Amino acid sequence: MRILKIGGGVISHLESLGEHIRGEIIVHGASDYVNALCHEAGVEIIRLKSVSGVEFRYTPLHILPYYIMGVMRANKEIVAYMQKIGRNAIGLSGVDGRIVEARRKSHIRVIINGKKRVIRDDYSGKIERINRELIEKIMELAIPVIGALAIGEENIPLNVDGDTLAVRIAEAFRADELIFLSETAFMMDGQVVERIRQEDLDEYIRMSHGGMRRKLMMIKESLNGGVEEVIIQGLNGRTVIE
Repeated sequence: MRILKIGGGVISHLESLGEHIRGEIIVHGASDYVNALCHEAGVEIIRLKSVSGVEFRYTPLHILPYYIMGVMRANKEIVAYMQKIGRNAIGLSGVDGRIVEARRKSHIRVIINGKKRVIRDDYSGKIERINRELIEKIMELAIPVIGALAIGEENIPLNVDGDTLAVRIAEAFRADELIFLSETAFMMDGQVVERIRQEDLDEYIRMSHGGMRRKLMMIKESLNGGVEEVIIQGLNGRTVIE
């Protein structure tokens, strides 16, 4: 079984990536769409770094509606493209039918101006459950296209990381292959790294940063969880990790 994760930054490039859009389940982010909505509304976009060095989008309650709107706009664009190429798809988010349940992070330790801080008003979540049974029912009808939102314990939508969601769904379905469509494959010294062995992954994680570092960390989890092969398909080439 193959799970496909479409990054928010490449949704506008689906036509050029068409040959790689294949998977029984599609998961997606919405970074560019959320940024555009915030920019149009004059809302500041804030990215923070956790004490572990992972960057993330700060999502306080007043930002959450923009995140939800961005995710669903991206969702319908992907579904429309799937219909265009003759593949029936159903678009939804992890909130629908409680497909993805998460626990809101009560506090996150971050680094701000070189100092450790604790933020308590972020509406992002840690994924706790994937509703495999419901996803399977949807798969009987069409390809599920799932946006990176989850329902929290207080029945409030939560921002969840799209890469993490793809990995959790891959684990739930014991997928053989996980593909990330991203703006870039993994690069070092200006060159695409075409292949990474699983036993070397820790070294590459140490050398990476930003969103790619988080992606590689999640890829490591997926391989440890039984996924046989992971592909980062960028606009500039691909990296195969196995």
